[in-house]
Amino acid sequence: MNRIVFVVLICWVSCVTSKNRLENAAALGWIIPTEPIYREVNDSFSLQCTLNMRSAEARWSNSSNLMFFQGDVPVPREQVKILNDSTIELVVEKADPHMNFAYTCKVNDTQGVGIRSVYIGHKPREVKDFKCRAPLWDKHMECTFTPDPNSMAATYELVFYFKPIIQNFTCKLETDDQTNLTKCIINVDTGYRNVNEKYYFILTASNHLGTLSQRFIINHFDVVIPHPPIGCVIEDVTSNSAVLKWSKWYKYDGFSRNFICEVKLLSIFDNNVWRTVNNEGLQLNHRVYTLPLRNLPYAATPYDVRIRMRTNSTETGSDLWSNHTSCLFDTLPRKPDMPPEVAIGAFENSNEHHLFIYWRELDDWQHNARSGFHYNITLIDQHGRIVEHLNTTGGMIDRHHLVDMNYTFVIKSANPEGMSEQASKVFVPARRHRLDKPSIDKLLSDSGKFTLSWKPPSRIYSPITSYTVFWCNTTSNSPNDCNGSINFTSVAADQTTFVLSDVGSTINFAVAANAGRVSSGMVWAACTATHKTDIGKLKTIWISEMDSSQIHLKWKTECVDVAHVGYMIYYCSISSPRTLGCKEPEMKINVTDKTLDHFLLENLHPYVTYKIEIAMYSDTHIGPRSVPLVNTTMEAAPSPPRNLVTERVTNNSISLHWEPPAHINGGKMFYWVFYNGQFLKHDVEEPSTNVTFTLDNLDAFTEYNITVTAETVKPSNSTEPVHARTLVGNPLVIGQPSTNSSNDSKLTIGWNSPSKPSGCVEFYELKVKANQIIVYQQRKTECQLREPICQNRDSSKYEFLVRAVNVDVTGPIKTAFEELSCSDRWTELNNMWPELKRFVAHAECGTSDAIAMQSNGYSWLSELPPNIRLHYGPWSEPLAHWCSMESKNTLALFILVGIAIASGIAMFSYSYVKVKHVLQVKVIIPDGLNDITGSGKPSGFGAVIGPAGIIFTEHHRVDHIITGGSTKEASYSKEQNQCLLPSSSSSGGSIADLSSHEPRSSADYCSNSGCCEDDSTSFYDQEAERQDLHGYSDDTTESIENSHETHQGSSTSSRSAANDDLGSSFGRTNLGTVNHLPIMPVTSMEGKSSQNRSSSAMPITVTSGYVPAPVVNTVKQPISSNGYLQIGALNNGGMMAPLDTMQKSYNAKMAAAAPISGYVTHKQLSDYGQHLK
Repeated sequence: MNRIVFVVLICWVSCVTSKNRLENAAALGWIIPTEPIYREVNDSFSLQCTLNMRSAEARWSNSSNLMFFQGDVPVPREQVKILNDSTIELVVEKADPHMNFAYTCKVNDTQGVGIRSVYIGHKPREVKDFKCRAPLWDKHMECTFTPDPNSMAATYELVFYFKPIIQNFTCKLETDDQTNLTKCIINVDTGYRNVNEKYYFILTASNHLGTLSQRFIINHFDVVIPHPPIGCVIEDVTSNSAVLKWSKWYKYDGFSRNFICEVKLLSIFDNNVWRTVNNEGLQLNHRVYTLPLRNLPYAATPYDVRIRMRTNSTETGSDLWSNHTSCLFDTLPRKPDMPPEVAIGAFENSNEHHLFIYWRELDDWQHNARSGFHYNITLIDQHGRIVEHLNTTGGMIDRHHLVDMNYTFVIKSANPEGMSEQASKVFVPARRHRLDKPSIDKLLSDSGKFTLSWKPPSRIYSPITSYTVFWCNTTSNSPNDCNGSINFTSVAADQTTFVLSDVGSTINFAVAANAGRVSSGMVWAACTATHKTDIGKLKTIWISEMDSSQIHLKWKTECVDVAHVGYMIYYCSISSPRTLGCKEPEMKINVTDKTLDHFLLENLHPYVTYKIEIAMYSDTHIGPRSVPLVNTTMEAAPSPPRNLVTERVTNNSISLHWEPPAHINGGKMFYWVFYNGQFLKHDVEEPSTNVTFTLDNLDAFTEYNITVTAETVKPSNSTEPVHARTLVGNPLVIGQPSTNSSNDSKLTIGWNSPSKPSGCVEFYELKVKANQIIVYQQRKTECQLREPICQNRDSSKYEFLVRAVNVDVTGPIKTAFEELSCSDRWTELNNMWPELKRFVAHAECGTSDAIAMQSNGYSWLSELPPNIRLHYGPWSEPLAHWCSMESKNTLALFILVGIAIASGIAMFSYSYVKVKHVLQVKVIIPDGLNDITGSGKPSGFGAVIGPAGIIFTEHHRVDHIITGGSTKEASYSKEQNQCLLPSSSSSGGSIADLSSHEPRSSADYCSNSGCCEDDSTSFYDQEAERQDLHGYSDDTTESIENSHETHQGSSTSSRSAANDDLGSSFGRTNLGTVNHLPIMPVTSMEGKSSQNRSSSAMPITVTSGYVPAPVVNTVKQPISSNGYLQIGALNNGGMMAPLDTMQKSYNAKMAAAAPISGYVTHKQLSDYGQHLK
């Protein structure tokens, strides 16, 4: 038997060995190591795959055909290297955690050589949530923990013991599939002892990488979960309180821990939110707990009570609470606690027939009763009388046909238990006391957010103190229909927008304006606000304000325009309102605030027509554009004219050229040209064309600063200034020259520069007129004659005239020459024209070369250089000088005396003829008057005073009684008439002013001793003496006669001028200290101008028989002590003899007849005339 067994065994071993050899010979290869690999995270590992070269299947393969795969994905090529012809190696650095990496080695990516598992994880780590719970403190305790997450799973073992250690108890661990916790249940059989307070646990975790043991101490009593409370009972229930009682389990009588109790309440009005009751007042009596429930908020309401307990320990966790114990009870009803809430302005008086009153309805929990709740309204008029009582269950009442007066609605809440103690009041003022209503202009909606905007009342009699905004849900499209209670809030007086969020999808809005307790009442929005998603066209758009660069746009959305989130504004300038085509690229502006209803387009061009369109857009798309709005901006000031230049310059004009402004900014435009404080306006027909303009009548050789502005409705800024100087021109006339005698009797002639030189005045020409004319060229404004005059007896009269001369050049150098200063011009002229140095004198009058050349009848200025041009000014008024003769000319004296006598007789005869006409004056006496005629004093005009003081009527006026002055003297000022003309003597000669045009200053006429001095010796005495000594030359007499003839010719002047001449002549007739003529007083209509004239009287016209009293004229013709005299005095001197004769005759007649004055009769006037005969 044993032999048989042995043989069988040997055969089996041989079979197995042979089988293994066959299998090995048939395998493709193998993987080393042959066992699974366990590594920690970030460790390295390697695998080698060897190909069995003896295998038939691997006969035609080598290591290059081998590859490792992880699943079906080849590993990265860089992790694999070839060791030899049959072996490859996989090396992984810093391995990632994984529960099982299965690596497969394949030949030609298809045939498997072998597979190996690799586990990457970490050593066991500590458990964080080990805990135990002892439900009911009765039969067992349950401990749980969460295994440490590890890709390399660990195995756990839990043991516990008590102290003193008698025995270690092993707790079987199992996994809870619902919580993924590992738990251990300790019962009586496995070691649970409810009397032991502390349990000592050892938890051991192990895996291929290591082992970890943890120790825990659990206080058994702290983790006991109590039994639910027993016997929930409600006692002593009222409308707002009750008493709650319950008990603990009897087995806890010997438990060494107290319990914490939690009581929660829930009513039907708490929205399923449990409210925890305060444990204040909780009492424990043996096993029974008592807790009073106070301040219950809801009357007549069912309450659900829940109670639970837990051990009073430091252990945390909601799993320590016991299960709940519940009970129910109802509070008792009571009358309402409050009236409904109202707001100022909570009324609507839509017409004269209906008055709606609104209030906020109380919530159901405020009814304090399960049924029978209502509102009690009492209507009281302005006299305090109760109009009616009303009951309603809603939040609004409607009254009809009430008399217009102040009303007060008193509102209370009521139920079967009674009415509320307090009442709310809505005051409705009479219509005449109400404010004007605000106007709602916008109601927008966007994703549950509503925006209401309004405008204040148009007329405000009392300051607005607040606004009240009302809203309510609605199920209809009626603007004042509410489904449920109305709501309201107060808004500040300066706020006109209200935003409401998180409300229903369909809302009605209203607003009221308030001033104290007075209100306008409610104004409902025109439509109901709804959530809408489509975008329509903006229908209402207009321009509220506009100027030259801005357009203020405004628009108004409809009630249905609520889905948009912003606006897109498009605008451009257009060529024609008909085509609406843009001239420039279209501009657009994104307005992201949908609440805006206006926008200001800025930086526009003035006087340009713009097309404007607005489109609303939503989050998804842009709506259609509005109808185009076309308007033109206002005019504005143009931009400055461009490229102002001078084109041509002369000595009295400057031609300008400029381009129009780049932006005209208006329709009609003109220009202003400014030059040296003056300006000219220039109109243009076509504003867009270039302009050429010439400034005329300019001063020669003057620097002009020129700017140009353009103007439409306002002027533009000025152009850059252009500077130009006019060319050299003719100087103006020079004032009359003056003289100054030196010790050697050589005259020094001086003059002033011209007021407008019109150039640099390179030299002056002094003309000396005697028997021959000599012209000197002088550089300065004075010169001294080379020889004394009046000594050679060649001429008895000399005249001196002066003029200024400017020098200009022509030809190529003209432009450069114009840029030079005056001193540089003179230097350049001397280089170009050497004769200037020879012939232009500086100190003495004339150079020797110039005098010698003129003596030969040749002028050096007759032949000028070709590029030299002279500009001559006019000659001045002459300064005259007379020379007296040393030997008397008897014949000339007799001739002069004869002429004087003849002139005297002629003047006397002429005067007599004029006086004779007085006898023909007819005085018309009104009826009832005998000796008095006339009703008023003379008017002061129309009468003429004759040489004897006789009064002539207007028809017999003598324009010039005495003709001794010249017409030029009538234009002299008072100071010039009273002052002396310059006079000098040389060898007994005199110089007289022959000018009638050049005024001179007072200083030129007055001596150092004063102006117009009074001399006790009359001019005629001095002149007579001078005639006796020297006599008059023929030239002098000629000049006087010519002056007399000139004056006679001027008698046809105007009336006022004739009066002035007459007064002047008359005054000169009475020169001296003895002869005094009666002069009529003059009343001048010229105001103060009469005071500035000479003191001689103006003639007076007698029209009413009134004769003014004579006035003695004491005016003397002044003669200065330094020899200066007026030219008029000199002329009168020639007529001294006949005037003296006439004066003596007049004095003789005046001795026989005294002058008459006042109102005279015809007889008195005739007698006075007879005496004058």
